[in-house]
Amino acid sequence: MGSTRLLTIGTALVATLAGSAPAAAAPPPPPKTEINTGMQFAAGPDETTPGGNVVLSGWAGIEGRTTGNAGRVEFHFRKKGSDEQVYVGATDAGSSGKFRFTTKATVSGEYNAHYRHRKMAITADGTDSLNVYVDRPVDRFLYSWRADALSCLPACVAQGPDQFVTAGPIKVELTRECLRPGSGGRIGFTADPANTYTAGAPGWRDFPDGEGPTRFELNPGLTRGHFHLEWTSGPAADDKELTSCNLAFSATQQHIERQYV
Repeated sequence: MGSTRLLTIGTALVATLAGSAPAAAAPPPPPKTEINTGMQFAAGPDETTPGGNVVLSGWAGIEGRTTGNAGRVEFHFRKKGSDEQVYVGATDAGSSGKFRFTTKATVSGEYNAHYRHRKMAITADGTDSLNVYVDRPVDRFLYSWRADALSCLPACVAQGPDQFVTAGPIKVELTRECLRPGSGGRIGFTADPANTYTAGAPGWRDFPDGEGPTRFELNPGLTRGHFHLEWTSGPAADDKELTSCNLAFSATQQHIERQYV
């Protein structure tokens, strides 16, 4: 009887203590994982000519993921100085997020890529610029000289400063008006301080008795030198006759000028 009573009291005590203990709280729900999207986008090359291929490529998707990024990428183009966006085309980004699309260059401007995930309502955007140029040949002024009413006896001499040119041909326009027949000379581009003339040298043109074209080319093959003109008037029959000459020449050289469009 004694042991049975003690067992009953012990059982009641355990039941009382268990009933007074508070119920365990439910664990809080896990925090929502924030999804961050991104894009790496490039329009290449950095510059090209009209009609050249432009490759629009890159990666788009969920940051930190190398799979599960499949989606659609649309491309628009905005001409430099304009606010209007023109649709260019679209392509698919694979599961890795990589994409590539080729189009043709027209003018300088900015490409925009807009990515939309295939299954989730997430997007990403990227922009990159492109310069489009044309190379046009233009005549660059080099040097000019003019003098009127020169006697040119024994000779008229004109020399320009040292200057840099390209190795291509130099275009020269020469005008000469002399009162006396037999007036003539030469003009050249040379690096020789003594201005030594050699018959037939490509950097010189000789005008015996004033004959020869008024427009011609010099081909000195130099990148630095100076222009030199020598001119002698035909002799007068007596002291009463004038030997006046009006002389002028100008020189240009064609070079390629890059213009961005």
